[in-house]
Amino acid sequence: MIFNVLTVFRELIKPSTKYGILSKAIKNKKIKINIFSYSDYLNDNERIDDKQFGGDPGMIIKDEVASKALRSIKKLNPETKTIFLTPKGRRLNNNLAKELSRYKNISIICGRYEGFDERTIDKHADMEISIGDFIVSGGETPAVILMDSISRMINGVVGNEESVTNDSLNNSLLKHPVYTRPASVKGKKVPKLLVSGNHKKIREFKRKKSLIETVKKREDLLEYANINSQEREMLMKIKAKTIKSSCYVALVHYPIENIKGEIIKTSLTNLDIQDIARTCQTYGIKKYFITHPVKEQRELAKNVLDYWEKGTNIRNHSTKHAALENIEIKNSIQTAIKSIKDIHGKKPKIVATDARIMHNMVNYSDIKRKLDTDDNPYLFLFGTGWGLTNEVLDNSDYILKPVGSYYEYNHLSVRSAVAIILDRIFGCKF
Repeated sequence: MIFNVLTVFRELIKPSTKYGILSKAIKNKKIKINIFSYSDYLNDNERIDDKQFGGDPGMIIKDEVASKALRSIKKLNPETKTIFLTPKGRRLNNNLAKELSRYKNISIICGRYEGFDERTIDKHADMEISIGDFIVSGGETPAVILMDSISRMINGVVGNEESVTNDSLNNSLLKHPVYTRPASVKGKKVPKLLVSGNHKKIREFKRKKSLIETVKKREDLLEYANINSQEREMLMKIKAKTIKSSCYVALVHYPIENIKGEIIKTSLTNLDIQDIARTCQTYGIKKYFITHPVKEQRELAKNVLDYWEKGTNIRNHSTKHAALENIEIKNSIQTAIKSIKDIHGKKPKIVATDARIMHNMVNYSDIKRKLDTDDNPYLFLFGTGWGLTNEVLDNSDYILKPVGSYYEYNHLSVRSAVAIILDRIFGCKF
């Protein structure tokens, strides 16, 4: 593998080639690193960079200088794959490193200042890569990281190939905890199984610990991991124990807006009772409140519940109809809030939902973080009709961004919206 690195500062690349994996790979002729500098392609008194059009601050690497350097590198390396390091690029991960390790020649283009003239990327880039969603001063450090990551995937670079296959993030799993001598440190001992000599049991132990570490610390990785049904069931049980059990849902029939923006009451539907109850049960919602100010509508809801809780229908008690036990019928949002306060001793944080875009909306990741760190109960409000009134929205602690597709039409049923939103917040992704 040949790496060609184009940089403003050679001095930031060179030291990294003298130590560790890169140094050994160079000595063993597994890789070769050629370092090129933009300054080598400057005319007398010419600058590498120039001001941006449009008035933004910061300088840009000029297309003329970069293109001259890139043509020279390409002439020396006709089959090279040219990679620009930019924040807009494909996120670097283990799978991408493996993919790139199959090439024989890669050119890594380091940016500086405010980056590249877009025309340079359009003409020369085979790929853009980002090492993460954070800011660094230039592309040199990312270039070293990229070369190190790719080099480890090349046969013979790492002495013990098992070290590569067991590394964290390989196969989308974190590595299991590791230990060394002494076997006991201030009373904390190495797990007995690791010193038992039973290699089959040790492999099973490491695999299990790797899975547990991943679900606890980087659950997002499990979406791409190869896990069997027994492992998935184990991880789901572990995760279920960590989910906040003080979240509530309320279906609101008043105050609601109609298509004209007038405040109205909407009618209860049988489907809303059953389907939302089953969704709430699926995602661990503690209680599903149906709120309606009209007594006859509340009695209708009670009749539906009685039908499934009494008589011959009790045979389905252990199946989908068990979710109906978590329904409470209230005359208003306020009485639902009071019921939650009676349970927890504190008023719940209110999370409203709406199909419209508003300036103060929060995303699903923000709500998930709040649920993980906040001891307060949470009540999610879902409106019927044309949605919750502005007064309800204004009095809520948070308003979630709407669900929907990229098309203008967005008239999901409230049942669908509840299912999608709860899945985004509480759903299993592996």
